Amino acid sequence: MASDRDLAALETLIKQQKSRFPMILASLEKNGRKTGHWIWWCCPTEMPGAADPFETYVTKKTATALFAEDAAQDIWRQVLEKICDLLEDKGMNVLPRADHGRIHYFLKFWKGLENLPEWMDSVLERMSKYDWPPR
Repeated sequence: MASDRDLAALETLIKQQKSRFPMILASLEKNGRKTGHWIWWCCPTEMPGAADPFETYVTKKTATALFAEDAAQDIWRQVLEKICDLLEDKGMNVLPRADHGRIHYFLKFWKGLENLPEWMDSVLERMSKYDWPPR
């Protein structure tokens, strides 16, 4: 069972995804690259982002709750797939180098989980085509 702290981090993450992702998706579409500071909400791992003001994270016990009906799954999927489209069109520089380590650990964490939706498996496969350094 997840701890109260882990559940609170998950709830805060979902809240940030719901409120921020529409603007993030619009920015990706307009700029053709990532601008701003939000990668930790898009690519959550067991470690909060260094600059995440809410210190959000997931655990192996809480991660799949991001696919729940009341979570932000649809807009999260759109953002991740847009990032994949940009990567395939323009290369790794659509994400700042500072974010490359986050992508590395995002892939490592999520590939270790089972029973993910098909779309997430596809995102992980698409992102894994690149050599993301751990730092």
